[in-house]
Amino acid sequence: MEIRQNTTAVRGATNQAISDQATELYLAIATNRNLASLTVKLYNGAFRKDFDPIDDMQLFLTVMTGLRRVENIFLQLEDNILDERAFDRIGLSFYRSNYGREIWDSNKQFFDRKFVPFFEKLLDKE
Repeated sequence: MEIRQNTTAVRGATNQAISDQATELYLAIATNRNLASLTVKLYNGAFRKDFDPIDDMQLFLTVMTGLRRVENIFLQLEDNILDERAFDRIGLSFYRSNYGREIWDSNKQFFDRKFVPFFEKLLDKE
């Protein structure tokens, strides 16, 4: 009984942490006019070449932060802490954008080897 309660508590805390991470990312974008503007360009189909070096770095780090968050969710899925429902809340359109895919394609070698095919399948799923 105690193990089940501990497992439930860990899952609840993990889900809350994921929610908090997403909220932090959303607030970072919402409270920074330049980052919000860059995100609008991202959603409007911009490619990496469409950004100047400073804007590109700001958006690059934002996308990489999100990708690491998604990788972390995957690793917790692998450890049976979370289930696949956690991926229903990650905002895939951000990563499916032209810019998001460019960042993913040029940096996926730096992510967990099991995460890469999992995430690519998730990206391609409609």
